[in-house]
Amino acid sequence: MNITLLRQASFLSIIIGVAVGLIALIPVIGSLVFVLYFLLFSAGLIVYLKKNNIIGNLTIKEGAIFGAVTGTATLAGFYCSYLPIILIISLINNKFNPLIAQLVQYGFTSPLYLFTLIFLLTLGALLCGLMNCFGGGVTAYVYEVLANLQNEDNGKFTLK
Repeated sequence: MNITLLRQASFLSIIIGVAVGLIALIPVIGSLVFVLYFLLFSAGLIVYLKKNNIIGNLTIKEGAIFGAVTGTATLAGFYCSYLPIILIISLINNKFNPLIAQLVQYGFTSPLYLFTLIFLLTLGALLCGLMNCFGGGVTAYVYEVLANLQNEDNGKFTLK
């Protein structure tokens, strides 16, 4: 696997994670985006890179590695944009107080809350990486099957 391409995809994932973190502030859309985020991000990124001929043929293992790295990087970008903004909003508006904002607020007063917050963020990043690993592997498998079908069709078709 090309390390340079993986670094570029990670950087692109972080940028998209920041954008999705800003979109997630909208209550109804944010919940839907967050659920789709865990499953479909790496698959969408692989399809985008294949469409623009940036990435060549991927094996299933490479697709899974690509998915895991991009999923983890995306969630890191998401956290870096979402958590500070949600903390600022909860400090300004006392009625807006989700659980993650409470953990961030209390994280500065007690080491146990800070440890819990770091544990939850790490667990979320690993879970997102695992789910995107599966999505990237499945996407690479689908592309491999489609390439084999196309090669079989081209071998059987002849003009007389």
